[in-house]
Amino acid sequence: MTKLKKIIQTVILFICLLFMICFLFSLYKVLVHEIAPTDILQETGLYFLYTIGYGALEGDSVIQNVLAMIGIISLALMTTFLTINLFWRLDDVKLKKEIQYHGDCLKMQFKNKGGAICDMKATFVLYDEQTSENIGEPKEYYMPMLVKNSVWNLSFDLDDTFWYRAVYELLSCPTKKLYCVFSFVDTKTGQSSIKVEEITKEQLRCDHGILEYEEFIKPVILSSKELISIENNGILQRLEEKNGTRIKFTFSKNVDESSFVMLYYNFHGHYLNLEKYNRENTYLEVALTTDEPLHLTFEIKLSNDNTITKHIDLNHETKLVQIALQEVSGSIEEIKEICYTIFKKNNSLTGSVQIGDLRIITK
Repeated sequence: MTKLKKIIQTVILFICLLFMICFLFSLYKVLVHEIAPTDILQETGLYFLYTIGYGALEGDSVIQNVLAMIGIISLALMTTFLTINLFWRLDDVKLKKEIQYHGDCLKMQFKNKGGAICDMKATFVLYDEQTSENIGEPKEYYMPMLVKNSVWNLSFDLDDTFWYRAVYELLSCPTKKLYCVFSFVDTKTGQSSIKVEEITKEQLRCDHGILEYEEFIKPVILSSKELISIENNGILQRLEEKNGTRIKFTFSKNVDESSFVMLYYNFHGHYLNLEKYNRENTYLEVALTTDEPLHLTFEIKLSNDNTITKHIDLNHETKLVQIALQEVSGSIEEIKEICYTIFKKNNSLTGSVQIGDLRIITK
């Protein structure tokens, strides 16, 4: 029905435009007194029939040639447009540009309202208008076939670097654009079609309506209760408190200076992926409290055995320590451990420190 309406509208528009052009030529002849005003409609009708290929004209050859050229071009354009609307399937496949946000994933769908199609591809491109460059590698999804009135449901995991970054950029930066390029082949005619749609931040939805930045960019909290204890020629005692985990340590005078006690997060081979975050404004943040001066070593250990180390000096006040991802060189795609280490050589023989929950925050 939609195609039929387009076809009828196109034909009516085509007839009206041609009739208006012919009327202007007739009006010209009235103004130069070649015909009487009462003959203007008759003259317009003769011009119109001549333009669409029926009837003949006598007189001015310039007008004949101009009307003939207008008729040829107009008929060619209308025929092309009608062919596209009659046979192309672009409007049959509907992209539901509304993307639903549900906790850890995004969901969207395509619906095929026409006949069967195959080799359907949906490629998502994140683009920066300011630099005129794509951000990262595009994401491509494939569906072998969709029959009439069937639905292709897509689900995107926010642990995927591309999708987390795409939503973040849409919500935080007006120069970032997300495009969906989808293509398919009509199984009946073998005709290929392709369409490009922009997805805006207003189309990012959640249970409460439009997805807001504050709801999406929530701190990721690693509880201090998940920290694992380890001792190397030192004695470590841990106490769970309201604001974190307190460790009390003791070293003997007789042990080696390289002795240490440690609390660390072990991600057990699944790794912590921070690559999806924007390095420029994302931080690891933890509150540390001690009763006496203390030197703490903070380490991020990667799966490739590289280590990022930050030395922290503490005193009697609570210190909010931030480690910017911008400080971390190389890939942060596979973090296997995050460690808090107290070495004997840098500290007193006894002491204590309270370690709060580790937060991954984006400002």
